[in-house]
Amino acid sequence: MNSNQKPLVVILGGLGFIGSHLSRAMVREGFPVRIFDKLNASRELIKDIEPDIEIIEGDAERPQDVLDALSGGEIAFHLIHTTVPGSSMQDPGYDVQSNVVSSARWLSQLHHTSLRKLIFISSGGTVYGIPQTNSITEDHPTNPICSYGITKLSIEKYVLLYGHLYGIDCKILRPSNVYGEGQKLNIHQGIIGVFVDRMLRGEPIEIWGDGTIRRDYLYISDLISGIFKLTKYRGPYEIFNISTGEGHSIFEIVEMLGEILGRKSQLTFKPSRGFDVPINVLSAKRLMEETGWKPQTALKQGVERYIQWLQKVRGV
Repeated sequence: MNSNQKPLVVILGGLGFIGSHLSRAMVREGFPVRIFDKLNASRELIKDIEPDIEIIEGDAERPQDVLDALSGGEIAFHLIHTTVPGSSMQDPGYDVQSNVVSSARWLSQLHHTSLRKLIFISSGGTVYGIPQTNSITEDHPTNPICSYGITKLSIEKYVLLYGHLYGIDCKILRPSNVYGEGQKLNIHQGIIGVFVDRMLRGEPIEIWGDGTIRRDYLYISDLISGIFKLTKYRGPYEIFNISTGEGHSIFEIVEMLGEILGRKSQLTFKPSRGFDVPINVLSAKRLMEETGWKPQTALKQGVERYIQWLQKVRGV
């Protein structure tokens, strides 16, 4: 590689919501990009950049498939996860096997690759559990109350373990609730996308609990800019939250969507789920101070962009 050529970037899970945005941003910055994703995964989200990237299909539970995808890469992003909080609780054994065990198998072989940097996208919304402080920092105890949070935290530990053993610069990014264009609507994760979809269809909105649960919400482009900042970071910290630091209740989200769309939706309430923490608002102070990152998109602005995109996709 000559001095003017940028290193190969490998995005594990690059055909998904976050991965597709990250892939597009990397291409825009002039990086050669290779995506690894499951067999026959939809390429709809990257169709505009497909001619500019390499795509390798395989099974993340076969470590050699992942290692083959990493071959020649210097920077990698680990975005593969087979569950969401709800599904993880339905079959925690599958959650552990398909995520922790599969990751540990290829992470333990990283010394056979040319990787210099690995960033794992974890979960700021689940690894901390029930908060002991109003604004959760990276030093907050990690006591997840759902299998999803446990597996994310376990993978974090393996990433950092093998990074230390093999001299690879590994970082952990813990996002709050990410939303934006390309968000999946059929996996029961991400209330903004799900609620907008139901409102546009004229369907009732289902709320687990009493609607007072508070979360912070991060627009996808702000997440991607934070990932970029972390890619260049050479400081001492290994774990970073990324969020706006502003909490909003479910009722506030419903009210805001109603104002934007000019309509009201029927609300149906279901019993609260024991694995949903009552409040989760992260502090991104460390990321801001160490890298200069700042969120640029206000919640209403980001939601309006998402609605416009979804309406365009559906021809509304």
